[in-house]
Amino acid sequence: MNKKNILIWLIFGIIMLVSFRISQARSLSMHFADEEDHITIARYTNRGFKLYQEIQSNHQPIVYFSSAKLQQLLDPPNIFMLIRRHRQAMFIYGLIWSGIILWRFKAVGLIFITLFEFLKYWLFGNLWLMESFAIYPSVYLFGVMLEAWFEKVRISTLEIIFLSFNSFLIIFSLVPLWPWLALTWLLIFIKIKKKIMVAGISLLVITGLFFAISTYSPIDWFIRTIYNNFVYAIPELSPFHGSVDYLRMIFFPFLAYFTVNSLQAQFISLFFTGYLVACWFKPKLLWLYLFLLLANNRVLSPVSVYYEGFHLLPWMGLMIFTFSYSLQKIKFKLWFIWLIWALILMLNNNMPYFWKTDPNYEYYVNYSTFDDFNFALKTINKNGQKMAISVLTNEILIQWKTLLDPATKQIVCYPWENLIPELKQNRDQVFSLDNPFPPEFIYGSIDKQLTKAKYQVLYRNDKASELFIRKDIFDQISPEEWIALKTRGFESTINEKKN
Repeated sequence: MNKKNILIWLIFGIIMLVSFRISQARSLSMHFADEEDHITIARYTNRGFKLYQEIQSNHQPIVYFSSAKLQQLLDPPNIFMLIRRHRQAMFIYGLIWSGIILWRFKAVGLIFITLFEFLKYWLFGNLWLMESFAIYPSVYLFGVMLEAWFEKVRISTLEIIFLSFNSFLIIFSLVPLWPWLALTWLLIFIKIKKKIMVAGISLLVITGLFFAISTYSPIDWFIRTIYNNFVYAIPELSPFHGSVDYLRMIFFPFLAYFTVNSLQAQFISLFFTGYLVACWFKPKLLWLYLFLLLANNRVLSPVSVYYEGFHLLPWMGLMIFTFSYSLQKIKFKLWFIWLIWALILMLNNNMPYFWKTDPNYEYYVNYSTFDDFNFALKTINKNGQKMAISVLTNEILIQWKTLLDPATKQIVCYPWENLIPELKQNRDQVFSLDNPFPPEFIYGSIDKQLTKAKYQVLYRNDKASELFIRKDIFDQISPEEWIALKTRGFESTINEKKN
């Protein structure tokens, strides 16, 4: 290994150490329903519930399968460690992929890692999300395609097999990237020609093995994650409400130039300017804009971060890699412009490595309430009786490891899912006044007539909580269980503490 490579790997090590420090500090920050959905459903699959058959989800299976295996391996004892372990595992996933990208693309890979590793935190790149799983294989695939077309690098048979694995991760992680993936592979197919069969067979074998190991039904997977998404979810959740929205999407990176109060937008301006200048020296790079266009079909503003912007993560990663690759096409003496520009932005106080975060405080703010309700449910069902719960809010983590069964096929009920006839019928039956055996627990708002007739609300800190307990179960709570519940502020009536 020459001195240049040693220096590259040394810089990589420093970057990942800094990122690990941020990851640890942020390991209990920003509670997010999507992440908790993945973790809670994974727990149910470990208990034997069949994903896409007994449990409904429109998300792809990689996040559930990997979380299920992680929970089997580590068996976190509480919610604090559950979230922390998942985010640590996501850091390791990113570390491995970053090492692969650095090994494959050398200096271009290092520039990408340096920038992406610190910007990903604004877009939840450290959370257990589909976008977090898809970004790294997308960048690798994109980089190989660029080298094949611009550097005339031949793609070996072994790498084609690896690209098929990358595609498997993208396909079963993030549906919105499929158009981008199709275009990328179209250009790769033109280059590999006779080796097309190798790619196709590899992908089929990997996919077949996955469904065999996971025991997921391919037919139910297609209905829940493809058909339901295109027929029900996309029309209902689409960000496009007129021609202006389509124009904003088409010219998305240009919008960053007109946004001065967003650090993320300033970084996008940096990356996109570098790309445009490179296009001046090598006009063929212009057609890469089509890839950027296909990589983002959900976020309309470059200032969107966190809950509003996490869908932008794959686009951001691909934009950064496009910028990193484009720098090769710019005269070296002009690099100082982007170096100074990048340093100014990287030294901004809002960068993640300048954040001061206390994980214990973050846990208290984001997850302690979940832990209290989780404790209450475990206490009431301490004998592990067959009981059911329906969570009607996005706080689904309260049911993790409670041994309660889901009352409906929906682990959490989103409004658009009521458009699906099967799910609406299932929900209407469960919450019907005529149902002789409604779920023992309901968390969240529901028909007041039903709760008044069959349920008793559990109070907490002199306020009615969102947890409703079926009256026959409520009456069976023992004095010992009430003593335990009171340690977390729960009581049967609002005046109990005062009496």
